[in-house]
Amino acid sequence: MPAKSPAPASAADIRAAIDFDSEYVVHHRHEGDWIRPRSVEHRQLHGIDVWHTVRRSGHYAAAVHVVEHGVLTLTSTTAAVRFIPTATYEEYYCSAEDCEDSTADGERWAGLCGNCADRAEAEREAETEEADAGTPPGPSAPTAYTTTDLHHAAATVHHMLLLALDSQSGVGESLCDQPIPHTAGTDEPRTWQSLGDDAASTAYRAVGKLVDEAPDLSGWAIGLATERLVPEPDPLSRWEDDKASIRIHLAFADHVTADRRAAVRDALRLVLRSDI
Repeated sequence: MPAKSPAPASAADIRAAIDFDSEYVVHHRHEGDWIRPRSVEHRQLHGIDVWHTVRRSGHYAAAVHVVEHGVLTLTSTTAAVRFIPTATYEEYYCSAEDCEDSTADGERWAGLCGNCADRAEAEREAETEEADAGTPPGPSAPTAYTTTDLHHAAATVHHMLLLALDSQSGVGESLCDQPIPHTAGTDEPRTWQSLGDDAASTAYRAVGKLVDEAPDLSGWAIGLATERLVPEPDPLSRWEDDKASIRIHLAFADHVTADRRAAVRDALRLVLRSDI
């Protein structure tokens, strides 16, 4: 399986290693272990999205390595992510729930890594002994990480995925065939590329600048997901000299009624209009 210290890959090696038609499983490093993101939408990426991610690696001082079986790793001083082709993942990685280790040291016994194979054997022996003794199974071992640890890790991955878009070229590649929002649903819908090369490039540069300058709200996003809160589409703002000086974004649980939501918005509007 992957070498411990592979040399950083060249741009040509990275491009050649990525299959744009394949899906990739996403892992991130947490306290020495590889785990999958908590959010289902971030657990798997298309090959083209992996390409955008690794091209952006220089933006956050991360090194890219190409290791065995088409696996790519992206590491910085604060985080590490790896991308595994789905075929490789199914063949070479542990099938046990909540384990993402290689099966190489377990000789792929029942699709398990060495640790899980040993644990499964020990559990079978313990269950046999307990059954013979007529005693119920004992409590499971404590987890090696907390819920807060998982939330922090998810926010880290969310932020890295946001940084993956290359504002110099990735914006154009991503938007060119997308409809311009205000034309969608009209008699003459238009895509960004329909603007023509010069006008589209100007728009792409403006979008890229907004992406680069956008604040990191990854922690908020993961917090909303954790609490099952759904953000409202329209924020509340206080305007001073025709500029927004305060902005409030709201999110509600599903059970909060429309009347209660309206009451909250009305109360906050009064606060924003007051002399504060």
